[in-house]
Amino acid sequence: MKICFDQNARHRITEANINYYAAPFTHPARIMGEHDIIYMLDGEWKLGQNGEIYSLKNDSILLLGANCHHYGVSHCRANTKTMYFHVSAEPGDRSVPDNAGGENMLDTLIDVSSNRSIKKIFHDIVSAKISGDERKSSVLFDLLICELQQIRLHTGNMTTGEQIRNIIHQNPERFFANEELAAMVGFSLKSAETKFKSLFGTTIHQYILQFKTEQAMSYLRNFPEMSVKEIASNLGFYDEYHFSRQFKKIIGISPTQYRQQSAEKQPRTFCTAGMYGIVRTGATQN
Repeated sequence: MKICFDQNARHRITEANINYYAAPFTHPARIMGEHDIIYMLDGEWKLGQNGEIYSLKNDSILLLGANCHHYGVSHCRANTKTMYFHVSAEPGDRSVPDNAGGENMLDTLIDVSSNRSIKKIFHDIVSAKISGDERKSSVLFDLLICELQQIRLHTGNMTTGEQIRNIIHQNPERFFANEELAAMVGFSLKSAETKFKSLFGTTIHQYILQFKTEQAMSYLRNFPEMSVKEIASNLGFYDEYHFSRQFKKIIGISPTQYRQQSAEKQPRTFCTAGMYGIVRTGATQN
């Protein structure tokens, strides 16, 4: 099932909170006159709606529609933590079959791990409601729906390789295992690796290193007050020595040397860093 929220209506957040379940707990079976939106912060939970079963994992959102029968299929895992809010059902809202088309349709279960801003927006909705700021929570709900629609549109139009690249670019602080990325885009490990290399001409691991090196070059040029250790931490490296080794392996000089050359504008190796990698193309004279 999919849900379409009326974009011309002002939805109201009627209840919101962050829940922690120290012991396994089963979601109550009920039919509500408003929508129930759940964000899984940490844990696992299986819930059903109108006969369909949905498995929540970290950084997934479940949209339980108004006037639909939803219920717990199994206990949540111990120490599960969620955010949720209830939002008014407006006359233009509607539930439609999974095969329905239309750009405003949202899937019942959405993986939002590729969009870091959604978690913050969801948290801000909950905080605004708890603090009594009704108008802010309502406006933020509109923003959340826009972001969720963008995930659907972008994911639908992107190839598997582009989806993997997008996840890498939106999470510069992380090193992803290939198996993790494959699961996030819904393909087997071998298929994901083959599709990515066919599109970008390099392995996923090498692309991650090249992308992080490009990010590091930007830090080194534009933030002279930032230490090499801080840059390494920002980009998810184990320590500055691991970062420096990888940087020198790709660029040919250490991060400190690159920073010095950039600052002094001395003759140096020119590095082209783009979506297909970083290539040293020869010396240039400034």
